[in-house]
Amino acid sequence: MPVDVEEEEPDVQLGVEDIELNELGDSEFPLYFTERNNRLYQADTATSPYPLPVDTPENQRVNALHKALYQLIGRANYIGPVAEVLAPQEGPRKIAIDLGCGTGQWVMEMAREFPHVFFFGLDVVPIATRYPEDNVQFELHDISEPMRWPNGSVDLIHARSIFMTVRDYSVIISEAARLLKSGGMFLSGEWGPFPAFHPTFPQAMGDPRDYVPGLDRFYRLLHSVLATRGIIHAVASTVHQRLDVSGAFTDIHEHIFYMPIGTWSPDPGTQILGKRNRAALTKFMNSIRPIFVAAGESEADLEQLYNECWTEMYGASGLVSVYYLVPARRI
Repeated sequence: MPVDVEEEEPDVQLGVEDIELNELGDSEFPLYFTERNNRLYQADTATSPYPLPVDTPENQRVNALHKALYQLIGRANYIGPVAEVLAPQEGPRKIAIDLGCGTGQWVMEMAREFPHVFFFGLDVVPIATRYPEDNVQFELHDISEPMRWPNGSVDLIHARSIFMTVRDYSVIISEAARLLKSGGMFLSGEWGPFPAFHPTFPQAMGDPRDYVPGLDRFYRLLHSVLATRGIIHAVASTVHQRLDVSGAFTDIHEHIFYMPIGTWSPDPGTQILGKRNRAALTKFMNSIRPIFVAAGESEADLEQLYNECWTEMYGASGLVSVYYLVPARRI
């Protein structure tokens, strides 16, 4: 069913300097966090279902993955006609929004590449740098809720690894359709939450349970636990279809990238990516483990499962993480 978006003239666009927002004081930062098992999470009062910690180890994992993705995509932070969409123009400054910006790495690098564009990074917790570029502003916002910009006023919306932050991804697509100008761009990037093999390996045609039963069980357990929070895991491979069905987008292209897990590739550069990805996946597994325990899994069973997963991550040739990158233009 097409997204219900009113076709109307864009509202009057305020300049960045005309928008009054309250700056977060030092004493307010602790209000956005809660501590459990020596890890920091978003405050219990937060409406986002995001299950992972938001502390230094987790931020290090996200930053490492950002650097690895930059290399994997081709030493770039995007794919598609982003430069065209963000090209300089006379009149109001162009606007780009990063949903679930986290530490703000993507925003900051893009802001340096496109200094004439104003970038906004949105997240439910204040973990981005407090010293942003002049054309960057970080704001606290639950991205499952409507955003403050008027209809048809935004040039680019970026959404990377946000499927665990919302219960209904169609809300993201609907809001992007409302905010984007005609010809504006939505850029989605999501990891496939499943074990996989590079398509050049024969295992890719088989059942993962036959080759990496530990990782297969890990992801099945992850899906089950996320479902109890109302999080739909099957988002990454369906974003292009969701955009198409919305009726609000055109030039929708799904690009699939394979990030190696481990050092099985003969290429030295790819081996480095594989090491980084394996380390990031290990940190992700450790971050999600307390949630498995809270869901009723025993520590003994998890220890056995994790050991099996790590054996596979260090020994299975061709093992990859699958990344879906989907650019689309607003009709």
